[in-house]
Amino acid sequence: MIAFREGEKMLTLYRRHGLILAAELAPIILFAIVLIGVGVFAIEQIPSEVASLRILGLLGILFFLHLLWIALFVVLADFFLDVWVLTDQRVIAIEQRGLFARTVSEFDLSRIQDVTIEVHGIIPTLFDYGNLIARTASEHEDFVFKQVGSPHKVKDALIQAASAQRNDTLATIAKQMDITL
Repeated sequence: MIAFREGEKMLTLYRRHGLILAAELAPIILFAIVLIGVGVFAIEQIPSEVASLRILGLLGILFFLHLLWIALFVVLADFFLDVWVLTDQRVIAIEQRGLFARTVSEFDLSRIQDVTIEVHGIIPTLFDYGNLIARTASEHEDFVFKQVGSPHKVKDALIQAASAQRNDTLATIAKQMDITL
């Protein structure tokens, strides 16, 4: 659960590009189809006199399909629970690491020093996704938005939100000091 600060508004939520999900799901689905096809063919080759062996073959197929179902769930959970939340005050990065581990990081927009985009390869260029690296004024590591869709738009939104937050901060300080900008 994300706890927002008082008066903080969520601007947008970012996830990895949908093509990444498709690339992670494709092998699982393909393996399930091959498993079913080969399993049905193998079960049909077993003589009907040994019906118990057919049932064991069917149970083996079902067992592996359940394992694939679990793998599918893990991939979907990882995809949908990895999010980057952009608010009017900060960025919250939530990275799911397995089913029972999560890393939540955040940084204030005023601490952004540099934003870099990395797009490597033909497929990321064609489908417009890449990594966005936000360097902050802290001793901690850089914040990386991995495989985010439309990284240029995300960068622009991040810089625009940081600029708006800095202007609000300056206006608040000026108001407190009775200075007209």
